[in-house]
Amino acid sequence: MKQKLKLWRNKFLLVCSFLLLTITNAYAQNTVGGAVVDENGIPLPGVAIVIKGTTVGTVTDFDGEFSIEASSGNALIFTFLGYQTQEVVITDQKRYKISLQEDLQSLEEVVVVGYGTQKKKEVTGAVGLVDSEIIAKAPVADLGESIQGQIAGVNVQSSSGRPGEAANIQIRGLGSLTSGGAEPLYVVDGVPFQSNPNIPTEQIEKVDILKDGAAAAVYGTRASNGVILITTKKGTKGNFSVNFSTYGGVQNITSGTPLMNTNQQLYAEEVTLEALGRDPLVFFFNPDALDYDTDFVGDVQKNNAGIQNYNLGISGGTENLTLNLSTNYFNQDGVLINSGFDRLSTRLTGEFTKGKFKAFASIGLTNESREQEPWALYENSIAQRPWQPSINQLKSNGENSVEIPVRNAILYSYLSRELQNEDDRVSNSTNVAVNLQYEFLDGLSYQLNLGRNTWDYRRKFFRPQYLVYDYQGDYNPTASREDAILNEDFTFTERRVIENLIKYNKSFGNHNFNLLGVLSYENFESKQLSTGVIGLLSNDTKVLGAGTEAIKPSSFDYVNNLSGKLVRLQYNYDERYLFSASYRRDGSSNFGEAYRYGDFIGISAGWNISEEDFFKVDAISNLKLRASWAEVGNQNIPPYSYAGQIESGVNYLFGPNEAMGSGAIQRRFADPNIKWETTISKNIGLDLGLFKNRLTFTADFYEINKEDMLLAERIAPSSGTWHPRAAGVYDVRVTNAGDMVNRGVELAMTYKGVTSGGLSYSLAGTFTKNKNEVTNLNGVERGYGNGRPIVSLGENIDYTTFLATGYEAGSFFLVQHDGIIKTQDQLDEYKKIDPSAQLGDAMYIDEDGNGVINDNDRVYSGSGQADFEAGFNLNLEYKGFDFYAQTYYSHGAEIFNGARLFGYSQGRHEEQYYMWTPQNPTSDVATFRQSAYHNNVRARSDYFLEDGTYLRIRNLTLGYTIPLVDNSVLNRARIYFTAMNPFTFTNYTGYDPEIGGDGLFTRGVDRGNYPVARRFILGVQFNF
Repeated sequence: MKQKLKLWRNKFLLVCSFLLLTITNAYAQNTVGGAVVDENGIPLPGVAIVIKGTTVGTVTDFDGEFSIEASSGNALIFTFLGYQTQEVVITDQKRYKISLQEDLQSLEEVVVVGYGTQKKKEVTGAVGLVDSEIIAKAPVADLGESIQGQIAGVNVQSSSGRPGEAANIQIRGLGSLTSGGAEPLYVVDGVPFQSNPNIPTEQIEKVDILKDGAAAAVYGTRASNGVILITTKKGTKGNFSVNFSTYGGVQNITSGTPLMNTNQQLYAEEVTLEALGRDPLVFFFNPDALDYDTDFVGDVQKNNAGIQNYNLGISGGTENLTLNLSTNYFNQDGVLINSGFDRLSTRLTGEFTKGKFKAFASIGLTNESREQEPWALYENSIAQRPWQPSINQLKSNGENSVEIPVRNAILYSYLSRELQNEDDRVSNSTNVAVNLQYEFLDGLSYQLNLGRNTWDYRRKFFRPQYLVYDYQGDYNPTASREDAILNEDFTFTERRVIENLIKYNKSFGNHNFNLLGVLSYENFESKQLSTGVIGLLSNDTKVLGAGTEAIKPSSFDYVNNLSGKLVRLQYNYDERYLFSASYRRDGSSNFGEAYRYGDFIGISAGWNISEEDFFKVDAISNLKLRASWAEVGNQNIPPYSYAGQIESGVNYLFGPNEAMGSGAIQRRFADPNIKWETTISKNIGLDLGLFKNRLTFTADFYEINKEDMLLAERIAPSSGTWHPRAAGVYDVRVTNAGDMVNRGVELAMTYKGVTSGGLSYSLAGTFTKNKNEVTNLNGVERGYGNGRPIVSLGENIDYTTFLATGYEAGSFFLVQHDGIIKTQDQLDEYKKIDPSAQLGDAMYIDEDGNGVINDNDRVYSGSGQADFEAGFNLNLEYKGFDFYAQTYYSHGAEIFNGARLFGYSQGRHEEQYYMWTPQNPTSDVATFRQSAYHNNVRARSDYFLEDGTYLRIRNLTLGYTIPLVDNSVLNRARIYFTAMNPFTFTNYTGYDPEIGGDGLFTRGVDRGNYPVARRFILGVQFNF
């Protein structure tokens, strides 16, 4: 993880040198010209004309005329939006008349719709598509990052800026209220995954996203949150081609939590203690305090952290067999020390066709390594006083020993000893997909799909012996870790899929039928094992066998079986009237026998108005209306939630000799009547194409009702399931306990054109507005508290987010801040509510008027869900140069600034330099009372809630394709520079306004989250 940037810098020098050798001068040419017209003989202005294999080109004028310097044998490529591209080889002829034919490709484009494909023209559901050209625009490791803002209705929020961390993807609002249950279903080459497959973007050909229920209903059991269908790259017929690309760059953090420096902190300490009648002791414990002004937060950050990527692809094939091999290596150092990620992924795909038989196979192998920063790293850094020596200035006091000459060595060692930890995580995964298809009769075929996914994970967590002494040489046992600790965790998972498909496609005149029948079975097995030791021979012997005391191992085995039967009919009449209906019956072992099976129906219809004889509008190329209704399900709950479980580890002492007896009891309650969570989806859509489809527009209006939602219901303390330091583990049970609705509108528009000067451009925009509302919680008005904004201070920190009837899921309900007590009259009045109040304390509004500030005074304060989101993309190409810009706007989300709250709770925030004191009696900043749990710094207050609206320039890319005269070996060479997240415009004062969290309770709760970094990338691409 701590690799230097020297490797990729040297490779860039080599690559750039190679590029210079490929550039040659143009040779002598002759002038040729002519005219370009459409199929009706009308001149076409603005047609782009390029000499094949070069960047030399021109465009036709207003009369469709052109002139270009070219040699005999050169091929001219004629390109115009809305028309088919044409290639003409130059001979001795000096003038040419070129006739371009209308291109209907955009309507004939094939869209993956689950268990098959359809022409875009025939699609009746709400389906989004992102191809490899768009995906490749963003040099990122995660698919979610590359599609943010690209598809209306698909919300992508970074869960964390940590290297290798997958983004949260929500399709049409919040999909579920079950922790981890809001993730869409991922299907790669026809094989479902348990979660995000984390495939390199370079290996993806396209992504089809099934947004509405009718499109997703064919995957009934797990389709309530939408479906993401990933198609990997396949080989093409012809000679084998090789492409190689690489990029490298640096990352940095652009903002942070402002903290006081030494002088400011000394002053704040003085006035705080003076108000308490005490004297500061800083110089007693730190006589050289003024010699230091340490930035501990800066010390744990790593600016200009490296990032690098290498990709090699080989593709080709014969008439019957095509192959594609892709290998990708990605390495990213974290912007926080002791963090990083690298991934090596190889994928081989092959397709064989012989007569009526077709076979496809895809094999993917991935190895990932992660190093994770210490727990609560930001919080432990913020808490440190600046007048102390930095971490790297501590003196060694013998083997595994260190001298910490500060007043609070315990607090200091929370940071210094945690930085010695090693938290390494390695995973290996495989993805195998096989499709065999044979057409027995005309239109009747059988297909067998086989799939196998494995994911093997290992975590090695080593905490070394760390002995702390003060400057007098006295040992501090509380600040020390007397014995090294080594934990190792293992997870082994495997998913096996078998699907039998019968397809029947037939046309009778203008009647076109597509009938599908599916029998599917999936088996998922997971085995988890944890073990460890305490006390090692030394910090250098980091193996289990060197331990002196064993930690009791634990394990958990989990099996989930899914079975499904599907029937689907797709019908269209003359490609004008479209209809699709599906019925799926699924069974899941996650539920008891009485509630194991569910039925899911999907119906959709469309009308291609532009195909009607009566509709002849020259400007309108395509006009289609769509409508759908469907039911889909959600079975994503913790395993065996329907049955009581006997768990070990509850031992007891028996008899006069207190002999230890092994105990096993039921520690949690179960709901035997738990059943499917059902989603009812309704959608109305419009597709419009204008001016030969240069301008396309899509609008969708939807309503999604969630019924019988699966919720982790909190059980009363009297149940006996409340265990210390285990909140949310034993004291909850999953049950069907509520309803929710998402209503929204999605708009998408694209325009493509070419100027008379030869500038090709495209503009694309998306707009999404989703309103989420919890409509029923089985009698609970407000509950299910969560969203603690501080990690390191335990369970005494207030909740900030809740589920409440009539509001967005995970909304903020907070006590309203009412200013600072500045006068004696204010103090006398507020003491009626809080007898312990003092001058300089914060006041809060007593909403219910009962004379006490408590949870009944919380009021709705917004949520982390945005009111609306918008994306805008600009793509320009001119004579070998290309420019791409992507922006993303999120409006109306609220963010609870937990890092600011923690800074206040530790008396470290820069704003507290101006806090209320007798010397500063007009301040609006509460006085620090030297307690992280004082009313002035309670998390239940809206004082730390901020506007999370932001505009982000996500991607700015400038590239140049180098002209090549001899392309017999090298067909294309491109160099580019990319700035990722270079500018963010926001009023949020924390690290980053993109706070995805868990997508529900911690969405919009900034708990010192790992920030999203800015990146500057230099890359090259070669096609051989």
